[in-house]
Amino acid sequence: MSCSFGKALGELILRKRRVLGLTQTQLVEDAFGSSSKVRRISELENGLVSNPHLKTIDPLIVYLKITDEELDECASEGGYQANAALELAYNDALILISKLAQKFDHDNPDASLEELNSYLVEKATEFVQLRDKISNMEAVSSEVEELRETAIIALQAGEYAEVDEILERSEELHQQEKTLAEVDKQAKIRALRGDAKLLAGDFEASYSHYHKAAMFFMPFDKMVTVELLQNLGKRIYEAARRSYDIDFEVAERLLKDALMISDPTEFPDVFAGICYRISLIQRNRAEALSAKENASLLREAEGFARKAVKSLEGTEFAYEKISAQISLANSLSDRSRIEGDTEAIEQVVDLYRSARDSLLALNEHSELLCHVYNGLGSSLLRAEEIGETLDLASLEEARKAFLNAIELSERFGDIEVWGGGNFNLGNVVLRVARLKEDKEEVYLLARLRAISCFQNSIEAYSETSFLNQFAEAHRCLGDVLLEHGLHAENDVRKEFDFMRAVASFEKASEWITKERDCKDGVTCSAD
Repeated sequence: MSCSFGKALGELILRKRRVLGLTQTQLVEDAFGSSSKVRRISELENGLVSNPHLKTIDPLIVYLKITDEELDECASEGGYQANAALELAYNDALILISKLAQKFDHDNPDASLEELNSYLVEKATEFVQLRDKISNMEAVSSEVEELRETAIIALQAGEYAEVDEILERSEELHQQEKTLAEVDKQAKIRALRGDAKLLAGDFEASYSHYHKAAMFFMPFDKMVTVELLQNLGKRIYEAARRSYDIDFEVAERLLKDALMISDPTEFPDVFAGICYRISLIQRNRAEALSAKENASLLREAEGFARKAVKSLEGTEFAYEKISAQISLANSLSDRSRIEGDTEAIEQVVDLYRSARDSLLALNEHSELLCHVYNGLGSSLLRAEEIGETLDLASLEEARKAFLNAIELSERFGDIEVWGGGNFNLGNVVLRVARLKEDKEEVYLLARLRAISCFQNSIEAYSETSFLNQFAEAHRCLGDVLLEHGLHAENDVRKEFDFMRAVASFEKASEWITKERDCKDGVTCSAD
């Protein structure tokens, strides 16, 4: 080997060792505290290490009291040129290089000093490259910038697991700030295409666009996909409830897509929420089907509602569970009417009473009580429709339930329940009055109360909102106005009530005809 820094340094070590009268074993034990590195002394003294880094033999330099001047002389003699990457690594990441050296020695006990030196040079180069890449990483936010600096500090300390965790967090933030922002723009455009197709009545194309809009997020965040599918399904469901010409099935398909990728064990509330909304949609969709198909779909709706109820345990999910119970009760109630199932309607009444008692005991989520009271009263009346004879006590329970529903809906601003409660109360006050066989003065007040209730419900169910309920309220108003006119004291009053009744019947007929035309495929709008 030609003269090198390593050879010159080895000769210097040999001279100083001999001056001290030490063997190689004695020197290595005194310098390193172990005899395991005797081979390293031999390699140095025999000039086998051309360019050792001083940090790797620092204990020898200290023990032999080798001065900086002596080191400079060896470097000058051997034309020493320090490895820039290794120098930088030792300066900025001494802990990292020390850990790497210890690991190398442990894994390779027979390795030479030259091999150690080569290994450290390689790792130092990798460190510098990785550090530079982290430093040059785009900081899309101040948080990413802070994480970038933290990652470099962790890298210098050799904390690889921490580096990975920090970079993973940076990746998530970058994805949110940049990638997902761009994906979100694309998804919104695709969803707009779905809106356009929905408006045009092309329901298959609208579903396809909505589905693809949500799937854009699937490679990045499954829960964002689920959330978007839920939101789209909910929005279309609400629009379909207020229109004759929007297909509920689009919303149902989107929610079933969300259900397929949801984990009921990880997010039971999300899973239950999807099942709950599917049950709502199926119940509404069933109205347009034949009795046989209707009953079949309602049974499916019951199944989804039961899944929702079953998935929710604990008081933290009380609101969601009661909502699912209400949906289950509504589906059972509708099916009991079609099939004349008295057992099912008894289950409905029990479900509503149970939900009422649970909410009163919890003293929370009072906004749900108005729905429960309205449902309880309706289910009591439904029993009579399928052959049960209601006694005065049952009618009074229904009347009180509707009064409670109206009061609570006013407190919480729930116009839908307020309208439904008034509609139901209008029907029940007449039946209570008839059952009591009260005097004409009392029955007159009952008719006036019913007229007022039906008018309230008409105001709630505006023409651009709940059209079926709007038409039904007009029909009931027409019935009671006709009866009121028959009991009028004079012809003028009789004619006035009859004219009002005819106007209500015409309004109801207008919407019923429009609904029939839409179902028959005639183009229609909600003008």
